[in-house]
Amino acid sequence: MGETKRNRCGPELLAPAGDRASLVAAVQNGADAVYLGAKAFNARAGAENFGTADLAWAIEYAHVRDVKVYVTVNTLIADREMEDAVRLLQFLYNQGADGVIIQDLGLARLARLILPQLPLHASTQMTVHNLPGVRLLEGLGFKRVVLARELNRDQIAAIRRGTRLELEIFIHGALCVCYSGQCLFSSMVGGRSGNRGRCAQPCRLPYTLVRDNRILEPEHKGYYLLSPRDLNLSQCLPDVLATGVHALKIEGRLRRAEYVATVVRIYRRLIDRAVEGNFYVTPEETEELAQIFNRRFSTGYFYGRLGPGLMNYKQPNNRGVFLGRVQAYDPKAKVAAVKVERTLSVGDGVDFWVTEGGRISTEVRKLFANGRSVARVPAGVVAHVPVEGPIRPGDRVFKIWDEELLRRARATFTSPREQKKIPLTAQVVGRPGEPLRVTVSDPAGRAVTVETAVRAEPARKRPLTKEFLAEHLGRLGNTPFDLVDLECDLQGDLIVPVREINELRRRAIELLAARKAAESRPVPVPDAVLEERIKEAGPALYKGRFQRAQPVLAVAAGTIDVLKAAVAAGAERIYFPGEGLGNVGPVTTEVLKQAVHLCRQAGAEFVFWTPRIVHDHEIERCLEHARVACEEGAGGFLSGNLGLLALLRQENLPLYADHPLNIFNVQTVVLLGRLGVHQVTLSPELTLEQVRYLVRYAPLPVEVIAHGAVEIMVSEYCVAGGLTGGKGCSRVCHGASFALRDRMGVDFPIAFDQACRMHIFNAKDLCMLDHLGDLLAAGVVGLRLDLRLKTPAYATRIVNAYRRAREEAVNGRDGVSEEEWRQVSALSPGGITRGHYFRGVL
Repeated sequence: MGETKRNRCGPELLAPAGDRASLVAAVQNGADAVYLGAKAFNARAGAENFGTADLAWAIEYAHVRDVKVYVTVNTLIADREMEDAVRLLQFLYNQGADGVIIQDLGLARLARLILPQLPLHASTQMTVHNLPGVRLLEGLGFKRVVLARELNRDQIAAIRRGTRLELEIFIHGALCVCYSGQCLFSSMVGGRSGNRGRCAQPCRLPYTLVRDNRILEPEHKGYYLLSPRDLNLSQCLPDVLATGVHALKIEGRLRRAEYVATVVRIYRRLIDRAVEGNFYVTPEETEELAQIFNRRFSTGYFYGRLGPGLMNYKQPNNRGVFLGRVQAYDPKAKVAAVKVERTLSVGDGVDFWVTEGGRISTEVRKLFANGRSVARVPAGVVAHVPVEGPIRPGDRVFKIWDEELLRRARATFTSPREQKKIPLTAQVVGRPGEPLRVTVSDPAGRAVTVETAVRAEPARKRPLTKEFLAEHLGRLGNTPFDLVDLECDLQGDLIVPVREINELRRRAIELLAARKAAESRPVPVPDAVLEERIKEAGPALYKGRFQRAQPVLAVAAGTIDVLKAAVAAGAERIYFPGEGLGNVGPVTTEVLKQAVHLCRQAGAEFVFWTPRIVHDHEIERCLEHARVACEEGAGGFLSGNLGLLALLRQENLPLYADHPLNIFNVQTVVLLGRLGVHQVTLSPELTLEQVRYLVRYAPLPVEVIAHGAVEIMVSEYCVAGGLTGGKGCSRVCHGASFALRDRMGVDFPIAFDQACRMHIFNAKDLCMLDHLGDLLAAGVVGLRLDLRLKTPAYATRIVNAYRRAREEAVNGRDGVSEEEWRQVSALSPGGITRGHYFRGVL
């Protein structure tokens, strides 16, 4: 007998579904909602995902069982893909999806215009981490925001108090070391973009930390320096519920269905206990969460920064649970004797952590204890396990899967008997000479009535009874329903054939299920209507509107010294201070005044540049600096932060939207223009061809990044402090240069800002000096040189080189001599790259 579903209060439990089996596992184990992806435009392209027929089935299957379905359309959308993405949204809307999870601002704009009734959820890929950002999305028509994982419980609760939007947070599963939506590591190194669903997870690879060109190898730390532990808030659910968020999300669309079943089942129980005020977690539940998958666990940022406690330096994949240590190993028989601290069974998987060679993994096919072959060995017994390898006494052994746990999980989604049941009531009315009539009702008040094909007759023997009817009408084992109450109104002793009663039950359940599915589907938007709406929302042609004699040469500077060198060399616009990378101390108002003054003296425009990550408690200081810059004569504001964009547009200065907003298509530019933006800096993941299209159709002037160290990660985690310090900030980054060195000996520079956030940069410098003519021909109005990590001497050399090359290109000549190219290349010992201008991203 399955568990009858009851009305619940408390937050929504939202589960991942990477395929059909996982969807069934989530629903049958108690999820209130599932999130899944179509075959295109979702951030987990590596999952099996759902085709159109599968999506239709999934939505109906879930809705019949009172479970909501949110579909991820959470990648950046190229202009040539936008119409296909809109058609996918139309299909999802017509099928009755309860919401779509979106990253791309341009797609969000079209969704609101074309499908205004479709609920929009802002993906965590939007990097929403402050209240003004949430409120901006509220104004754009979003229903829910998935907050950045980097927020602590007080920040989450404060945002909740300040908005009417639904909020969603992650409570279990894998963590990214970088803010979601801000990672270009996989993209820049391997061409596989996380913003396009193709992340290759370079953060799970080994690195060494380099300080002042010397490798730091703290003893026993490990080499997976960017690999976080998995998030696990199972012990913290009362505190989680106290934040007031609407939905609790389990990560894992790339996980197997057994994982989904196990984690959802346990969190369903724990949330219900927390809501009822009787919260506890059993040792078995803790054990099973660890056994099904873990990279070790942490509470993430929920209680604040954990320092090294956030990371699993030793390994980037499933750790399993500790089983015991090797007591002895017989190399001839190839058998290890392990004293087990928990049950071990045939069919389980184990890892031997050997002294040399890493790990040896094996499935236990045979098992011996006390000289006998056994199927199971209890805790405290020495188990003899056949295994081959350089195993030694003292080696640790971990159980990486438990076959019995997997079997129990598998039964919940492979058995034809459903685990979760919706309670039904039935009323039977019978009169002699009339069809027997049954009315079935569900908790939402839906009711269907069916009648027998034959009339009831007076019974000579064995008349219909309530007990008899309850038995036959209640045979609902392979359905999502459970008959919990039956009322009978039978006039006299009546009888109808048993087959008619069974047919009544079948038809009533089919009608009720069909009605539930139909009610979730809205009045569809026909293709013809969609076509008209697409035409109305499409971009107008803006060709030539923003042509300039030559594009502005803009320099992103982190220090006053680089700023001085840049303006002296002829930079026409300065972006400063950003995160203030390279400064020993914080950027003060006096430093800002000096920066504006230096620009004015040189005839260069000063644009106040905000950090890309600004939490609510940091906003006022940032706005104070913006006001100082404004009073001193700044020419505008540059921001890649949604919340600050909303606040700064109230000031009477031009507002520039920066590339961390992932400006990837014309529709995003249109939306930003409606928000008061004057100019945009495009995503560095665009090709030159895509840039040309954007410039041609965009209603705003367009800047591109032409040169410099491209930032590929920003993180609340500090690798320098984690390896050499403790939980608190030890300021080890001051006065030193740091880099991460990969397996190939390539160094990725690291910088740390005054908020102790870590910024990782690509090993190779972007350089478009010899293709400046291509950028000018595309029609861009600004060329940015990102010189935050560079010296004043470097700034002087590069600004001069680009200024000369621009002048030559404007005059139709080849702007870079072979000698100058050689000299500029030599300034980048890590090498140079064209970024994605010619190769693009997957």
